[in-house]
Amino acid sequence: MSNWSNVEEYQKLSKDQLIELAKVYGRFALTLDGLWFLGVEQMHGIDKAIEVDEEVWRQFGKSEAKNLKKFLMIDVVSKLEDICRIYLLTPVFGNLGARAEIRGARCYLSVTDCHPQKARIKKGMGEFPCKSVGIAYFDGFLKELSFDIRYKCIVCPPDEHSDKLWCQWEVWIEGETTGE
Repeated sequence: MSNWSNVEEYQKLSKDQLIELAKVYGRFALTLDGLWFLGVEQMHGIDKAIEVDEEVWRQFGKSEAKNLKKFLMIDVVSKLEDICRIYLLTPVFGNLGARAEIRGARCYLSVTDCHPQKARIKKGMGEFPCKSVGIAYFDGFLKELSFDIRYKCIVCPPDEHSDKLWCQWEVWIEGETTGE
């Protein structure tokens, strides 16, 4: 009789394999999101699907931030660098060409390669107007990081955007200044 544990299997993987596995898990999350959304849309229409999607992503963002803070041993986020780091470690955004940049007292969180949107376009479905879902996600995610964090959407579908920038969010910590 043989017994295995998942910990033992993870320990057998190289660093590169673990990084690739994290990407695979992120793709699984995107696939699950797309499948349940299409199911709700078929059963109840696009408006209801978007309404449910917003609440799901709000809760997902909150849960993701809470778990990543715990993993990184951060109680309350008080630095832009931490916001960027946590965003870049999210499994979903890591699969969407996530980028983070700090300019002065603001950070900019971007999606540069949105596979779900590209798949919709390829299938002739057009872009999904995901701005309200993004707002819901960042409401949950950033408030869980710190109640002092504020943000605004720079661009997100249905807004016009380039092929290299699908969405971008400007984020700052209330009261923080550059000293300029």
